[in-house]
Amino acid sequence: MADTTADAVGAPREGPSLLSGLLVCGRCHRRLMPSYGGSANRLRYTCARGMIDYGEPVCQGLSGEFLDDFVAQRIMKVLTPASLQLSLAAEADLRTERARLDSHWKKRLERANYEADRAARQYAAVEPENRLVGRELERRWEESLRRNEQLDKEYARFCREQPSELTAAQRKAIRELSQNIPELWNAATTTPEDRQEIVRLLVDRVVVDIEGASEQVDVTVHWAGGFVSYQRLVRPVGRYEQLSNYTELITRIDTLRREGCSSSAIADHLNREGFYPPKRTNHFTEQMITRLLGERYPAGHRPEAMADPTLLEEHEHWLTDLARQLAIPIATMHKWQRLGWIHSRKVDVSGGRWAVWADDEEQGRMRRIHNYKRTWPEPRYPAQLTTPKPRPQR
Repeated sequence: MADTTADAVGAPREGPSLLSGLLVCGRCHRRLMPSYGGSANRLRYTCARGMIDYGEPVCQGLSGEFLDDFVAQRIMKVLTPASLQLSLAAEADLRTERARLDSHWKKRLERANYEADRAARQYAAVEPENRLVGRELERRWEESLRRNEQLDKEYARFCREQPSELTAAQRKAIRELSQNIPELWNAATTTPEDRQEIVRLLVDRVVVDIEGASEQVDVTVHWAGGFVSYQRLVRPVGRYEQLSNYTELITRIDTLRREGCSSSAIADHLNREGFYPPKRTNHFTEQMITRLLGERYPAGHRPEAMADPTLLEEHEHWLTDLARQLAIPIATMHKWQRLGWIHSRKVDVSGGRWAVWADDEEQGRMRRIHNYKRTWPEPRYPAQLTTPKPRPQR
């Protein structure tokens, strides 16, 4: 169990993950585990130890790429020539302070040695027949020897705890190397293991804590040497509902829509006002707003061809209608249609519309797919959820 705690730093691992072995969950204080999935083999960090060991729900998980990029940027900032020059100046100040403390310790040791020698001489000079005085002087001598020994141990500990001093040649090499850090970091010859080793020289651990299921994540970096830095980041999330300002965002979109703004104008307003969409983009587009409005406000007037009841067979629904009925994004339904997870057909009407066959049992399966929580190490959906029941012969 020791290697899963916050105090144990994991060894560099194979794979491109930069923080493998260093990430700690801010909720349960276990170590986060890296995994790779999807067609793009994307990195993800997940706190899954409780699930693996005890069958508990997954504590939290997040995309690994944005977190690795954040730490890499901080590392580059720490290793800039200006930062290193400040560090070298601080090291020189520490060296001066260490010399002052060392001089203080040596004076204490010198005084303790003198007192021990003086007690020894006094004991040696006492007359043998003067036993009472002799015993008292012997006690004082032994006490001074114990104090002397204790000071020697404390001084040795002081010396061990002091950082090793850099030589002039080492300081010169650091200054020269700092000019090429970004190039070395990004060089094709620099392996992921090399980057992991660099991070481990500078960082003791990184603690992450997601605010609920939102995009807000607190990142605390514990640097080697004791310094701690804190940052609140915005992580990619999959749904609008996960955004911490979702209610404010929808209210603003509703207001702009009532004012008669087009989708393009709404997107421009939101971008200027600091709103951002989910997933891996940082700005709204006209297409995003059009899709969002289409899901939020079903058109009151449908094309005349779609009003023909003979176009749909028993248990068939227009894809857009079924998506709204089940509270599933239309884009998700289209994805399932492409993957073959639902029975669908394209109806020969103006504009081309998709019809989905789904009785009550199939609609229940669709809800279960949508609500299914994928967890490491099983990132894929179970086959029993993605396989539609046979459709009756038409």
